[in-house]
Amino acid sequence: MATDFSLPKASYSGASRSIAFPDRSYSWEQKPLDRLPAGKSWILDTKKNDLYLWCGKIRLSNPTTLRHVLATTAVKRPAGVYDGTRTTLYEGSTTIGQLYKLDPNLWVGMFEKPTGKYASYRKLPVKWRLWLGSDQLVRRCQTRYDEPDPLGQGDDRSLTIDDARFSGWGDAVDIKPPPAEKVATRDELVSDDD
Repeated sequence: MATDFSLPKASYSGASRSIAFPDRSYSWEQKPLDRLPAGKSWILDTKKNDLYLWCGKIRLSNPTTLRHVLATTAVKRPAGVYDGTRTTLYEGSTTIGQLYKLDPNLWVGMFEKPTGKYASYRKLPVKWRLWLGSDQLVRRCQTRYDEPDPLGQGDDRSLTIDDARFSGWGDAVDIKPPPAEKVATRDELVSDDD
């Protein structure tokens, strides 16, 4: 129905927040664009959004992807308690190519698909760990995988590690857009020529 996603101050570009609905999204950054009109702190995009839960390269809200990932389990054992629920830890490995077959929206590097010059990345492993509660809901997910050089300068890769925790399954949540008076459309952004 909607997502409200925040990155902490410690992230490389500073804190940010994105609120998305199926037909529009709002973005806010700690370091706002100089092009925002006075008094505005959010940017509105009116486009269709594909709402999903993800952990690294694994789209957890896609049942087919989740079934595939669990089918590659190499280790299964009792684990700790997350969100007040005792969990089982599953560990395994898949590849970017296998995940891309199940999720054609998967990207590598700076929003590139694992095709063309990035086709070789299909073979790269995605190591994963999932903590599932007895209700089979994901409480925690960790992934490790290589990413291509973000500037496309050669074959250099960097290791990326994601650690996502999920809580409050079944709780009532009310995600609201930011106040209208704080929102600017793309048309309202001040151009460099102004």
